[in-house]
Amino acid sequence: MKVVLATLILLCWLLLSGYLLWQDQRSVVGAFDPEQRWQQQTTQGLELASVGKALGASQMKLLHVIDPGCRCHRQHQQHQQALQQTFAEIPQQTLSIAEARQLGLSIPAAPMAILLNGDELVYAGPYTVGPLCGSGDGWIERLLRGEIQLAGSWLNGESNSCRCLQST
Repeated sequence: MKVVLATLILLCWLLLSGYLLWQDQRSVVGAFDPEQRWQQQTTQGLELASVGKALGASQMKLLHVIDPGCRCHRQHQQHQQALQQTFAEIPQQTLSIAEARQLGLSIPAAPMAILLNGDELVYAGPYTVGPLCGSGDGWIERLLRGEIQLAGSWLNGESNSCRCLQST
């Protein structure tokens, strides 16, 4: 009888713990732009020319928009460092949420990558898809290596990723 009771208590504890961990993780994993704010704007409205000029005349440029208070930030830092080492020839700049907004950029969530080709937006959105912001072979790596060719600008708000939503 004691073994059955102990097994039931252990089972209940495991189920409750699993549920609480799932709820906790669900708060930072989801659609990058769940309100679909990006769908209501055009890429011409983004003030990217000044950003592009600040990074120099290079063709490709990568902006890292960060929120140090986000729970995903620590894992993202590892990914950002790997990108900076792997693609050292590409100018990269880190911006806070406030700095990005001062440039007129709409930031639905962070961490966020913005890839420019000259002054033209190529990609804006999460670095990777899935619950982890760690190093891996994500969107940015594939775009920089030329493995993904886009017909135009991609405001990737639909992907599910580790992110912290930002209020407007």
